[in-house]
Amino acid sequence: MSKTPDQSLRIGTVLHGKWVILESIGKGGMGEVYRAHQLNLKRDVAIKIISREWLESFEDDEEELLSGLQRFRNEMQTMAQVRHPNVLSIFDYGSISVKGSRGEIPLEYIAMEYVPGGTLRSTMSEEGFYPEEGLTREWIHDYFLPVLEGLEALHRAGMVHRDIKPENILMDGKTPKIADFGLARSSIMKPLTQSADMKGTPGYMPPEQFVDFRRTDARGDVYAIGKILYEAVDGKMKADTIPFRKAKLRNPESSFFKNLDEIIQKATEEEKNNRLPSVKTLEEELLKVLDSPSSSDAEVGHPDQFVQEPRPGAFSGGRKWIWGGVGVLLLLIGVVIFSLQTGQTPFRLTPSSESGSVLTGQEKEVAANSGSAKDSKTLHGEDGVTLYLIPGGTITLPGKDGAEVPSAVESFYMDETLVTNYQFVAFLNQVLKDIRVEQGVVKGHGKIWLFLGQAWEGYEPVMYRNGRFHINNPAHADLPVIRVTGYGASAYARFFHRRLPTAREWAYAVSKGTPDATPISTAPLGTIEGKTTDDALDQMMKTMHGKAPATHEHQTGGQPSPLPASVILSKPNGLGIRGLNGNIGEWGVATLTSPGVKGENDTEYVVLGGLGNRAGKAGALPAPLIRKPWEAFEEVGFRCVRSGGAVGR
Repeated sequence: MSKTPDQSLRIGTVLHGKWVILESIGKGGMGEVYRAHQLNLKRDVAIKIISREWLESFEDDEEELLSGLQRFRNEMQTMAQVRHPNVLSIFDYGSISVKGSRGEIPLEYIAMEYVPGGTLRSTMSEEGFYPEEGLTREWIHDYFLPVLEGLEALHRAGMVHRDIKPENILMDGKTPKIADFGLARSSIMKPLTQSADMKGTPGYMPPEQFVDFRRTDARGDVYAIGKILYEAVDGKMKADTIPFRKAKLRNPESSFFKNLDEIIQKATEEEKNNRLPSVKTLEEELLKVLDSPSSSDAEVGHPDQFVQEPRPGAFSGGRKWIWGGVGVLLLLIGVVIFSLQTGQTPFRLTPSSESGSVLTGQEKEVAANSGSAKDSKTLHGEDGVTLYLIPGGTITLPGKDGAEVPSAVESFYMDETLVTNYQFVAFLNQVLKDIRVEQGVVKGHGKIWLFLGQAWEGYEPVMYRNGRFHINNPAHADLPVIRVTGYGASAYARFFHRRLPTAREWAYAVSKGTPDATPISTAPLGTIEGKTTDDALDQMMKTMHGKAPATHEHQTGGQPSPLPASVILSKPNGLGIRGLNGNIGEWGVATLTSPGVKGENDTEYVVLGGLGNRAGKAGALPAPLIRKPWEAFEEVGFRCVRSGGAVGR
């Protein structure tokens, strides 16, 4: 058994024959928290004790020592009186003796629910969700409202928390649980002394708590929770943020954010008599805003209408969380963000026939910017992505006898980034009438489009619940969609009047954007065994629903990462395209097919690049891999292209 000098309990210590101390998981100003295993019930618990060092530091200050002990007991009594799924549960309370500098020291402890996840902070963006209305609505619904319900339960029991902040709300999976009741007080408990109670977190502390701690009532928690809502929208409060002030959003433009700003201001009024009187009132006002139509509905009018340009300034600045600090004006998530809850969208709602062929260069070009498609170096797709012109030219490909053969490539436009979780979820919610979800398999027009469930342990990008598709975690909205099939990728492309790239176009874009790239030098098309039999499909479904193989590694900055990187974190190549020939493979087609010649069922689908940047020889582009269009992989996404543009620029 061992312990570090600053730990009060040794690893392996058994408390009262029940709890075996496993590890230290946290330490604060006066307390320590350990993970322990309860022997009789065979479950992990959290053990919180008053720090031995803290007790020794106040051995000569009896008043402060007794006040600290009372605060610890208050926490235990507060937690014991409340039973709610959004409030951390307490299991037991007791004391043990440990050796101190002056002999044996009694240590009081609380045995409580162990929550291995992060805190509410992990669900929030450092830069704030504004102006993404859909993500803001989803975060409020999934995380913020449950916190309000837990706080209401505390207030109904006569408790005031007095230290509500994101770090004191633990995440048990997707369930937030209010914790850390060290400053809580109850109407039935004896109040503590003023000198000992000048505590709290300034950014979330109402003015009255700083002036006179004993004056703090439930409205103090309203102030704190209002500050959390403000942070979720506007971004994490900085160190130089002036505390104790009313929060206010900066220039909210849509009706949704204006209404949200009004709630935030009323919740964080500096004078508590002018503040929202209760958490219940705050919740009721918030529900009214959530029940109102999406701001985008009013701005767009008819759902079939195209959106030509974003609102001025809507995507400017460095505080948009999805940019990840990249100062680019990238219309990634959409020209106007529409709520995933309402299903309204600026996208065209008349996709091409599902049974039709891959679209050819004869399709109509739709340019969101001024000027004709032929003369534009960039286009704005109807899903908000920017497309860059890839000027036509020649690429050298291997012939049948191994000799290099020059091949002409016509000009085309290519998506700057891979399609994201957000974009694909928005697409699915526009075509719900054509979709069936069966045992975690999403089918459109009878063809498999997407596999749900965990891509690998701890990462489940897309969920289907209550008849709609959702992003499981808002922080994953700008990651590339994976586990999408060739059919699903093609359906998305056709819906937005684009298509999948050919193997030749993709290789040309790589070599053109990266001058030192070597043309494909292996066989023109590689193959991986894949059968269309029922047995093969069953095996594929088992793979998709199971845990990802341990060999799957996603590299970020040279280090293994549990998640693929945001699509905009990859540096653009010489053509402005991001993530091309990276660690995420891309769906494409072997060649373009023409209507009336071949149908989609005859189209040869291939996976381009990715899969660990496989290559035949040093510097060579990886050969396309022929895959069945109903297959899907944890390391394969897609991007779209559009024919057209001036030749030979």
